[in-house]
Amino acid sequence: MKVYLATPMNGKTIEEIKQKISDCASILAKTDIDVFNPFLEVTANDNSIDGIVKDKKPIEMLCNSAKHIEECDGVLFIGSKEDLKQSSGCQVEILIAVSYGKDCFIYENGEISRLVELELTWSFGKR
Repeated sequence: MKVYLATPMNGKTIEEIKQKISDCASILAKTDIDVFNPFLEVTANDNSIDGIVKDKKPIEMLCNSAKHIEECDGVLFIGSKEDLKQSSGCQVEILIAVSYGKDCFIYENGEISRLVELELTWSFGKR
């Protein structure tokens, strides 16, 4: 199995992002799970102000990364459920995976859990 690593970046330092990915990768190294890590430090540096990542073109960045979900069996979100609620990009990555029948996981507090259900609510109104 190969998973795409998703983690919030906007508003985080590069070192915070690298540490979260490293912590998760050390757990995954003990399993038979391979990873695709879309984080590129050089890109993060180009999109940081005073060491804090602030994507200038977040949709473009997301599209460039998320295209690799297709090569993976699932997405693993690195962070808390609250972090996921606050990260539009990671929510889109999870939605892509679910929409295309891929597994979704969350890595929180040193443990990996499987996303068992995702409920979407759509509401439309006249303009």
